[in-house]
Amino acid sequence: MNAIIVGGSPVAGAEGFYRSLILAADTVVAADGGGSVCFAVGRTPDVWIGDFDSVPAGLVEEAEHDGVTVLRHPVEKDASDLDLALDAVRERWAASVTFTAAFSDRLDHTLASIGTLLRAVDLNACAREPGFTLYPLDARSRPRLALGEAPGTTISVFAIDPHTTVSIHGVRYPLDAARLAQFSSLGLSNVAADREQSVSVLAGRVLVVVGRECVPAL
Repeated sequence: MNAIIVGGSPVAGAEGFYRSLILAADTVVAADGGGSVCFAVGRTPDVWIGDFDSVPAGLVEEAEHDGVTVLRHPVEKDASDLDLALDAVRERWAASVTFTAAFSDRLDHTLASIGTLLRAVDLNACAREPGFTLYPLDARSRPRLALGEAPGTTISVFAIDPHTTVSIHGVRYPLDAARLAQFSSLGLSNVAADREQSVSVLAGRVLVVVGRECVPAL
């Protein structure tokens, strides 16, 4: 079963993108302001979790009255709402998870969201936004990613750990058991050359970034 975690930072003008993604999910978990995103596209979340400091007054109580499972947490806490949503997914559904509307214009929040994504690598996690898709990989629990991107698509691979070894094939600049330094530009802006691409992690962890043409869908 696929669960989707919806954050509170959607890209403006991309309602159609979020609507199609959220409506197709088996289970929807909203993280704080993500509940408003769900209601805006016509989907009631199955679980709504957070401190609700960014939610209009009365909306949470109304959702709870309509049968939504609401999990309240204090504003002062040691985990982000997105981390709490991931915990809820692990407790209830453990097949796969997709994150969306989770990357804001605040760099600190975006870095924290990437950290949450990396901690979900064992759930075949990915993050889908109008302009990009992210895939976390590690050598132990998810060592290989097969892609079928159109030739010309930008694919970047960034090492998360200091001792990372990776192979990338089906791209213009292939790598074979290459050492990548943390966030090295060696893996930046590769290009899909074949109709199938693969990323294999022999040691360490990486974040694969697939670029998308960000066209607002109404």
